[in-house]
Amino acid sequence: MSIAASRDEATHEDRSDIESLRRAWHLAEPLKGRVARGVAYRFAQSMMLGLSFGVVIWVVIGLAEGEALTGIWIAQAFGLMALSLAGQLMFGYLSVRNSWLSSYEVAGHLRLRILEKLRHLPLGFHQARHRGDTVTVLTSDMQMLESFFSDGLPRIAQALGLPAAIFIVLLTRDWAVALATAASIAVALPVFVGTSRRLSKLGLSRQDKQAEAGARMIEFVQGLPVIRAFNRMAQGQDDFRRAIDDFRDISIQMVLQLTLPMALFGMIVMLGAPLVIWVTGLRTEAQLMEQGAAITGLILLFSMYGPLLALLGVMETVRMADASLVRMDRILSSPDQPEPADLKPQGHAVRFDAVNFSYDPAKPVLRDVSFEVPERSMTAIVGPSGSGKSTVLSLISRFWDANEGRITIGGADVTRIGEAGLSDLVTVVFQQVYLFAGSIRENIAMGKPGASEAEIEEAARAAQAHDFITRLPNGYDTEVGEGGAALSGGERQRVAIARAILKDAPVVLMDEATAAIDPTNERAIQTALARLVEGRTLIVVAHKLSTIQAADQILVLDDGHIVERGRHEELLSGKGLYARLWSHRARAAGWKLG
Repeated sequence: MSIAASRDEATHEDRSDIESLRRAWHLAEPLKGRVARGVAYRFAQSMMLGLSFGVVIWVVIGLAEGEALTGIWIAQAFGLMALSLAGQLMFGYLSVRNSWLSSYEVAGHLRLRILEKLRHLPLGFHQARHRGDTVTVLTSDMQMLESFFSDGLPRIAQALGLPAAIFIVLLTRDWAVALATAASIAVALPVFVGTSRRLSKLGLSRQDKQAEAGARMIEFVQGLPVIRAFNRMAQGQDDFRRAIDDFRDISIQMVLQLTLPMALFGMIVMLGAPLVIWVTGLRTEAQLMEQGAAITGLILLFSMYGPLLALLGVMETVRMADASLVRMDRILSSPDQPEPADLKPQGHAVRFDAVNFSYDPAKPVLRDVSFEVPERSMTAIVGPSGSGKSTVLSLISRFWDANEGRITIGGADVTRIGEAGLSDLVTVVFQQVYLFAGSIRENIAMGKPGASEAEIEEAARAAQAHDFITRLPNGYDTEVGEGGAALSGGERQRVAIARAILKDAPVVLMDEATAAIDPTNERAIQTALARLVEGRTLIVVAHKLSTIQAADQILVLDDGHIVERGRHEELLSGKGLYARLWSHRARAAGWKLG
């Protein structure tokens, strides 16, 4: 568990129901009026039910006291009962309408707010979370919050409305009986609050376990080809089953810890019944209470306690909603990547000045890295796996920010250029291409929103993609599937390069695009890349050293340091790490089976 998650649990464990309701109310900011109306209408519906109880008591007491049953009396009673029924129907309809609509709109607003927040968080935040966590926040946690606003809050209002109406009636009849009725509620309330606090931490753990189960499910489905290829179906299923078992166990634990306090709360509340009977008897015997008031108290007694016991059914909804709010807070309260006012670069040269960076403070990745890439030149970065090559590209594109040192483009610090400005300056071509579900046309057009058909086709031709696209059944309208699954690796790579060409950024960062491509596709992609980098500042992470012999400079990284720099011939003659890597590459080229 991360430090942040532990801090969340420590804070959440002490959060009361009032604090949870206040937090939920704050998140409903744009729709507070509608949420409040939904709750108020449900309270009014419950009060109207109380009116019918009042009418019944009025009639019963009247009959008990020997009043004549007149037509006017019957009409009045009928009218009040009709008013009660009409009020319940009207306020019930208004409550459902406002509560359900507001719950959907609040959830929609929160989803958009969280997605906007995710866009401004550093990439490190996303990589520190497991796969299903964010998905669960936007689905299961949001559904829990929807349920809270559409059903939980109105049920709380409903559980309080009828007892409030009955308490008012009792106060008008006999204050001592009214106070006796409320006494057991006052004693039971701390039990309810204490139980709710105890469930708080369990609620958060339950939601986290559900997210973990979701992550394992996603991992199992996405990794199914590898799992089957290596006959790891049983292991994959076991991992998923363990996550499901953990979720089941924490859910059972919640139920077990809820049962006894719920029973205790209900018992204390219902102890008010003998107390009220005793007080009523004493006051009636002492002639301090009219017979009608005694009958009123006894009739209304259980009608007051019943709705309050229904609050126990809302307790889990409140706790789960509160846990969901904490999980949303983990995203919403995370610090954004700094976004200052845009600086305008003077040119497109890239420079590193004494840059240090680490994903984990205990494991530095880059150490005092300094170099300059002149405008419209090609710089290649090579080195053993884990030496920090791809991290250099990530820092230039601000997927992360350097811990120390300075990175500039055209003399402007990348942390002060601004997100939009940096996006216009830099194009990244990844080794692992990701295409979004949609058509090939839509994926290419992402490089330049609003691009014309001619511009899209021109970019595809330059990327050597037009021919294979036109051979597809639907041409540019062919759906690529999730992640581009409907296309081959080489086809996905060329679509990605077409997207980059259409963007037309002056700085191109390339994490070797041909490392895992067959020779036929490699020739097409090399041609496309040559078109992409014309007249641009190019920084390429190279795995195939044969592709960088013409680079203006080659930087050799090892353990986060630049250990060599120069052109291909210079480095070969230096007999250093680059020469050894080249020698290994030459030997590998002659390797064959047998």
